Amino acid sequence: MKRILLLVAVVVLSMTGKGLKAQQNWSYEFGLGGTYNSGNVSNIGFRTNAGLGRNDSIKAVYANVRFVYNEEQKVPTNKGLDGSIKFDYYRNIHWSPFIAAEFVTNHFKGYDFKTAFLGGLKYTFFYKKDVYDYSVSAALVGDYVDFTGDNSMNGMKMRVSARVQARQKIGESTTLYHATFYQPAVNELSDFLFSSVTKVSNKLNEHVYFDVIFDYGYRSVVPEERHHHDLTTEVAIKIKF
Repeated sequence: MKRILLLVAVVVLSMTGKGLKAQQNWSYEFGLGGTYNSGNVSNIGFRTNAGLGRNDSIKAVYANVRFVYNEEQKVPTNKGLDGSIKFDYYRNIHWSPFIAAEFVTNHFKGYDFKTAFLGGLKYTFFYKKDVYDYSVSAALVGDYVDFTGDNSMNGMKMRVSARVQARQKIGESTTLYHATFYQPAVNELSDFLFSSVTKVSNKLNEHVYFDVIFDYGYRSVVPEERHHHDLTTEVAIKIKF
């Protein structure tokens, strides 16, 4: 099952990339940063990422992949790959439907593989391209988890998702971004996911950005030997064009 889901995610990302030559107004970004991790992984490492996106008056799409790695005395202590893709329809009006998919594989954090497929509706309060973006959303989520090792907790759960998001440009070169997700299981509210991402992005020149990112995740139900939370603080240089 996990191999099929990973193959689907990779195929979708690759199909998106293949269509770039036929499109206009796509944006691309590449980043390299150092991370400090606590929770299931407690060390200092590095992370690379690549992303592409497009936003016009009708639709928006964004896809990205990230690789994280750390080793001590030539022995890996953190190694993982994650990615996501999201489609918004009528992105720049108040009400807009969306679909999204994401995956993570990192057995140091306790996941042989996990993925989620989302479909929902977003309401945007205020939006001005490259200046500000404030919205809330609700979605239905299919959350599949394969924890590292044999575990009876593996499998698919249906969840509902509530999200608040804010993006605000501050001055000429700084943008503040924040998003918080709360995702309880449909049939058991005590089984929930909570995540929060805060990013301060500083534009150094036309194509180069310096980012500081705080990424927190909490899973209320985990195997006995695993921590509930993971926290990553990242400092990164990003090239965007």
